[in-house]
Amino acid sequence: MRARQSGVDGGAPARPRPARDIRAERAAALARRSTAAANVDAGLDHLVCVCGGERYGLPLGAVAQVLPMRSATPMPGAVPALIGLIAVSGRIVGVLSLARALGRPDPEAEAGHLVVLRGAPSHQPLALAVDRVLGIARAADVSAGQSPDPDGLGNDAASGYAPGTAAADRPDFVIVDLPRLLRRALP
Repeated sequence: MRARQSGVDGGAPARPRPARDIRAERAAALARRSTAAANVDAGLDHLVCVCGGERYGLPLGAVAQVLPMRSATPMPGAVPALIGLIAVSGRIVGVLSLARALGRPDPEAEAGHLVVLRGAPSHQPLALAVDRVLGIARAADVSAGQSPDPDGLGNDAASGYAPGTAAADRPDFVIVDLPRLLRRALP
């Protein structure tokens, strides 16, 4: 009788697992799950804009506000990308055409939105004129060590490409490197 209870009859009796083993397995499963979630959420948020039929992503951290387009006062002798000046909350803000700054032809339709930038170089407030703002999308972070034109996009201000995903209902867009764009567009 004792032989049967000790498991000699072919199978070892089921022994309850210690609580510490169960806790260790659960902790490992939670760690795997949080790592997978972090990989999905990795990247930077971008404000996706349409300009001349193309979609461009501006780093959301560089955007102060989005306004409807308004008429700008032209500046004689200014750089080609500068449309003019506007007043925003009592401050004079320079307005650059995103299409012109990227070396693209002017859009056929008038710009519909102004994207006011935060922390522009030389402390001169700047806004970018775009056809339309679509929304916010997350894209992989482009490291500073990559070449300025990794995918042969033909534009130094384009630092990468964010392919669209059907699951997230996100369109594809070109990621704009704002410091490089502004260095190129402004003297």
